[in-house]
Amino acid sequence: MSEGSLIAVAERSPNRRTTGDRSLTSPAHSAGTDGLTTAPRALLLIDVAGSLRITRQLGDIEAYRLLKFLSTSISQSPTMSGGRLVRSLGDGFLLEFDTVEGAIAHAVAAQRGVEELNPTDCSLKVRCGIHYGEVIEADGDVFGVAVYLAARVCSHAHGGEILLTADAREAINGAPLPLNAFGPTLLPGFEEPVGLFELPWHDLPG
Repeated sequence: MSEGSLIAVAERSPNRRTTGDRSLTSPAHSAGTDGLTTAPRALLLIDVAGSLRITRQLGDIEAYRLLKFLSTSISQSPTMSGGRLVRSLGDGFLLEFDTVEGAIAHAVAAQRGVEELNPTDCSLKVRCGIHYGEVIEADGDVFGVAVYLAARVCSHAHGGEILLTADAREAINGAPLPLNAFGPTLLPGFEEPVGLFELPWHDLPG
């Protein structure tokens, strides 16, 4: 998926698709008298890398079936506990979680699932971007700069990678993860560099 399409997933759309009732439990904070609230959320963008190439290799029907299966796997994975699929657009998926740990667990499960699913005649890979920040929650959707940043981080990743922002890293509770620092990175649309970290998920216990 192109960066523009990833941003389209991040943007609010009347054709968005939501899955399930909101069951997240992080406290919301009042943002004004209009009833809008903000709350800290762990945002996960998952994108199929090279989807056009895959479609040309497999053909429209088989590629659609593959993406449909992947979409179902992402939205119904056991690691969705504490999270939900906010919206999807073709081969891009925006999810939110109570915790960064939840987003990481789901991203790792998605990467491992894709490895097991990979057809022999195409190299299917997904890239993941995780950010932790304040979002507005309204009408079952999320909105804010944090959503755009998560999309930019995802578009910066290569197929098979999981990237986290420094904010996501700082929000991790418990034992530290073996993250590889990318250092401050300029992302399109953001004036200040963003600290990025790669999670070598192959090294994590299964």
